[in-house]
Amino acid sequence: MFSVFNLAKKFGDVEVLKNITMHIAQGEVVCIIGPSGSGKSTFLRCLNLLEVPTDGKIYYNGNVLDAELDSRKLRREVGMVFQRFNLFPMFSVLKNITYAPMHINKMKKSDAEALAMDLLGKVGLADKAQAYPSTLSGGQQQRVAIARALAMKPKMLLFDEPTSALDPELVGDVLAVMRKLATEGMTMVVVTHEMGFAKEVSDRVIFMDKGYIVEEGPPEKMFNHPENGRTKEFLSRVL
Repeated sequence: MFSVFNLAKKFGDVEVLKNITMHIAQGEVVCIIGPSGSGKSTFLRCLNLLEVPTDGKIYYNGNVLDAELDSRKLRREVGMVFQRFNLFPMFSVLKNITYAPMHINKMKKSDAEALAMDLLGKVGLADKAQAYPSTLSGGQQQRVAIARALAMKPKMLLFDEPTSALDPELVGDVLAVMRKLATEGMTMVVVTHEMGFAKEVSDRVIFMDKGYIVEEGPPEKMFNHPENGRTKEFLSRVL
């Protein structure tokens, strides 16, 4: 679905991404791991053009992306779940989920609400449709955010450290929803610190450091037989 060639991103004089080249296949679950400040989240934001790359090319389904021409269409097909939920506080849970399908995809209100209730059932929150985000736990808000992303019927989902803002006891419910999406064949790129999730669910793990892809491979290789010294050092500290 995505092919990235020689991607670079600078903020002023600071080069955050350096010569990133990688491919993401349809149905693949890719987990990106690495220390804070390694460029993981910036790379994810470049994929759906929330950040415009400084250099390099991104192809989506074989077509090179142009930030000005393609960003709106791309975000209809590539959903994103953020670390801090980003729900609309003045909207109910139901309206948070139905707003984009109705206003962007022009879905009828009755159809959008039926879809939203189906998705809330999928994430275990059907009883919270009329609640407001401020009354929900962090884990519940993140599951609503996942349902909201799914309401646009995306072909791919990007997750930017979706559990890092949660209390430890709330992490499991969010990861369970993500595991279910993976088993259903959703293409996913996940920036995560949850090594157990990456080892269990991903088809491929990418380790980033200082703006580079240092090493990548299937989870069995990456976690049990990493080759790069920096990868070994990182994993020895976090596992």
